[in-house]
Amino acid sequence: MLSVVGIGPGSLDLMTERAKERITSADVIMGNERYIELIEKIIPESAEVIIGKMGTEVERAKKAVELGKHKNVVLISGGDAGIYGMAGLIIEVIGYTEKETKLEIIPGITAAFASAALLGAPLSNDFAVVSLSDLLVPWNEIEKKLAGLAKIDIVVALYNPMSKTRKVQLEYAHQVFMKYRDRKTLVGIVKNAEREGCEIEITSLEELPDFYHRIDMSTTIIIGCSRTKKLRGLMVTRRGYERKYNYGGGEARHMSNPVHETGDYVEAGSRIWELSKAIVGDIVSKYPGPLSENEKRVAERVVFANADPSFLNLLVFKHNPVEAGIQCIKDGKIIITDIEMVKAGISKKYRERVMCFLNAPKSTETARKEGLTKTAAGIRLAKELICNNIVVIGNAPSACEELCTLVEGGIKPDLAVITPVGFVNAAETKEKILSMGVPCIAIKGSRGGTPSAVAIINAIIEVAHQ
Repeated sequence: MLSVVGIGPGSLDLMTERAKERITSADVIMGNERYIELIEKIIPESAEVIIGKMGTEVERAKKAVELGKHKNVVLISGGDAGIYGMAGLIIEVIGYTEKETKLEIIPGITAAFASAALLGAPLSNDFAVVSLSDLLVPWNEIEKKLAGLAKIDIVVALYNPMSKTRKVQLEYAHQVFMKYRDRKTLVGIVKNAEREGCEIEITSLEELPDFYHRIDMSTTIIIGCSRTKKLRGLMVTRRGYERKYNYGGGEARHMSNPVHETGDYVEAGSRIWELSKAIVGDIVSKYPGPLSENEKRVAERVVFANADPSFLNLLVFKHNPVEAGIQCIKDGKIIITDIEMVKAGISKKYRERVMCFLNAPKSTETARKEGLTKTAAGIRLAKELICNNIVVIGNAPSACEELCTLVEGGIKPDLAVITPVGFVNAAETKEKILSMGVPCIAIKGSRGGTPSAVAIINAIIEVAHQ
């Protein structure tokens, strides 16, 4: 009889009674040194103990199958025998032999479950498990799995994240998740789960590298999703009860009516938002030229705002504009817009520093006297404020043309966001401002509009406030 036994995370009281019974009645016990040490107290004196080494799993499996024909053999796996354990290999070995062997597989608590329990309940909804070890699986296959999982809104547990010889795999995995998920996503780190020296940390995706020096093969990392929250110091991935029920004992709520609990607001569209971000990330990765990380953030917002990948081919960055804009926001510079709709779309975090002169009485008067559009008159009226501040033109080509005139006269903004639309003079004035040495972000041609302008400046404000 051959029993492939999962012994759980390492604490004897978390081992199943069936696993203990098989071990205490075994004639032969086989396993690597670490696992044998964990069950040493319940190994019978009469049992023969065969300790294997890493890299000799196939030989060990063959020997277990052979001995199992005549003796009660227990082959030990940490955690669950069927999850990165010996069960699969044993079945393969038996499958390639002509002789029958009586076999049983006894489950155990795997590292993901033990770690999740110590962290709270991060696996209470859909989740996936990936091993970063490339000893048996080619790294390019692991890369594809990581990228695919990072794009969808699902919790991911990482096994074998780092060893003495494997350092870069976790760094790569972190880069992938940073690309597709919110940098504030909760991450749980458990080292030596339910063993001596157990360490538990809850951090964020962006701060995960701070813990690299404490991570090894005995560490499990659980990367949360948009529904993973921190409540009372514990990680929990919500299943949706909060959408339907009042936890205080009241009547059930309608599914589309999210509720507040400990300051966390449940957004019904969070899953769609995460999937959209992943799609947009793929689109921006094909930008026809090198982009900095901050420029990518801006590009993603433009594509997302328009739901149109073709905008990526129209987007132009000139003279390091994103960094210039970030510094402007940090310095509290004023933003001047061409129309009120652009002003209304700018983030509330910065709205008090936004000005629009379109409807100022003097703009109407100037427009009438000078034969200008009101938007152009509004930009002219803001002449004294434009120098060394930010100008955002999202609608009117005539406002862009007026800005060009001011720049020619020596009045230059620190950043110009130029996305006016139209078939008359829009493309020409954009090309002109792009050639004038001003840090500028523009949508070339006749396309553009308020959504693009707002997306660009809000992306810059968001980065500046992080």
